[in-house]
Amino acid sequence: MTRVAVVVGSVRPNRIATSIAQWVVDQASAVEGVEAELVDIAAYDLPLFAEELPPMVGAPANEAGAAFNQAMQSFDAVVFVAPEYNYSIPGALKNAIDYLEPRALANKGVGLVGYSYSNGIRAVEHLKQIVTGFGGVVASPQVYLSLNTDVADGAFAPAAYHDGEVPAMVQAVVARSEALACLR
Repeated sequence: MTRVAVVVGSVRPNRIATSIAQWVVDQASAVEGVEAELVDIAAYDLPLFAEELPPMVGAPANEAGAAFNQAMQSFDAVVFVAPEYNYSIPGALKNAIDYLEPRALANKGVGLVGYSYSNGIRAVEHLKQIVTGFGGVVASPQVYLSLNTDVADGAFAPAAYHDGEVPAMVQAVVARSEALACLR
């Protein structure tokens, strides 16, 4: 069984990220051999990263940061669900990632789901750079959602053409994680 963390990348009130991430969890859990779990960065109430030492040197001292780091290390693979804010990822998501030791993502398959009025493309591109810096392996395909076509009356309602996108991404994520398992 491959354990996949589906990380909610927004902490805003009234965020749609949670419903998108739950959709990803449901779709991922339908893939044979996958156990997907929602990981909400808001639940960790992470303060602004201000550790004395970078996580590359050692585990974070902050209790919330240490808990998030340990939680992420316990998974075999990760899927980040991120809105695009100002041509990038939300500051809260970057702050959460800053608490991670490299081994939290190193040699793991990583899937990316972006959303915005422009499909979250730039958020996904920035996440690729961040994840690669950790030694994570970003799977293709990614999932791109539009607030224009995949949200109706404030509720997430993915267009039919998204059917099959998450399972395909998760299968690619799992394949990479399995291939790299001996390096973790």
